[in-house]
Amino acid sequence: MRFRVLPGFRDFLPQELAVRRWIESAWRRASRGAGFEEIDGPVLEPLELLSAKSGEEIVGQLYAFEDKGGRKVALRPEMTPTIARMVAGRAGGLPKPIKWYCIPEFYRYEKPQRGRARAFYQWNADIFGSDDPAADAELVAVAVEALRQLGLGAADVVVRINDRRLLRRQLASIDVGEEDEGEVLALIDKLERDAAAPERLEALLGQTRAREVSEWCERMPLENSDELAAVIEACADFGIEDFVQPNFRIVRGLAYYTGPVWEIFDRAGELRSVAGGGRYDELIELFGGPKLPALGFGMGDLVLTELLRKRGLVPDAVPRVDVVVVPIGADMRRVARRVVAKLRSQGVRVDTPYAAPRVARALKAAEASGAARVVLVGPDEWQEGSVKVKDMASGRETVVRFDDLS
Repeated sequence: MRFRVLPGFRDFLPQELAVRRWIESAWRRASRGAGFEEIDGPVLEPLELLSAKSGEEIVGQLYAFEDKGGRKVALRPEMTPTIARMVAGRAGGLPKPIKWYCIPEFYRYEKPQRGRARAFYQWNADIFGSDDPAADAELVAVAVEALRQLGLGAADVVVRINDRRLLRRQLASIDVGEEDEGEVLALIDKLERDAAAPERLEALLGQTRAREVSEWCERMPLENSDELAAVIEACADFGIEDFVQPNFRIVRGLAYYTGPVWEIFDRAGELRSVAGGGRYDELIELFGGPKLPALGFGMGDLVLTELLRKRGLVPDAVPRVDVVVVPIGADMRRVARRVVAKLRSQGVRVDTPYAAPRVARALKAAEASGAARVVLVGPDEWQEGSVKVKDMASGRETVVRFDDLS
């Protein structure tokens, strides 16, 4: 019987995992460089916690079930509810601002498609306890810094930013009531990717008001948003002004956003958004905590990896080891293991064949492993307490005393 990986899930063979770790290392460097601390939480949460933020409609998108204790639970589809729970329970004892990041695996029962899977890794960064526009700008800057470290620049990606407060004020100015606001916001969010959205917007608002909304989308009314202007100004202070572009169409689907919202896209417009986030100042209260300003973003590995491959930025095969130690003849295998132990104790990545293969075959295997050096342990050199070291790039061989080997 042959078994296959479940739809929407992935196996990570060594090279594929190496690419993921390379991306994660950039995420970690960018987070730590801005003073964020790493956290994690349980992969399984009460279903009630997840539906408290997103409503009962989210249940159909979850891996939800009843556990052996009769509790309704689900695999986490995102990190925000977990982080909000953690902050709500400890907010009084934590120094502000709280700056946390994590890189968990999430699970959503959705139809697998390009840039979307049922299991995926995502970088989350959140700030709690600051309502300053500089905090919003810093989050954007942290996301951009990670992309820079991976080789992406302002010619590759753009941060499109808006503000929910501006959106609501503009809609109120054309007499869009609260009962229609949510639907109008959802249609604005779909204007660029759903051909039917403009027609539906006109049916809801009428031709005149729908035309006015379309004009806002083409000409961002920044003069009506001091808050957003302050965030954009702070982005310039952080040196990322070339990445940032005000865009009235950026709404973000989640209703809990209260202020600036933003998404990162590839400039060519070929892929889904690379990242997205915003301010959610009322969420901690929803989870039983104090009134506490909050903001955060998420960046998944799937779309980002696809973009990096398109730009030719994914590194070639990562070397498996630094050094391969080759015994010349079966009698030298124990000595070779001593050499391995010495190098490993110094933090060098080292491998050695279990048997004593022919030297030509061993050198070919060492080249395939990516090793920079091969240590040849032969009886003649060993009698003098030495080994022969071959540089794989130049082919040059030198004799080195065992005591000096590093």
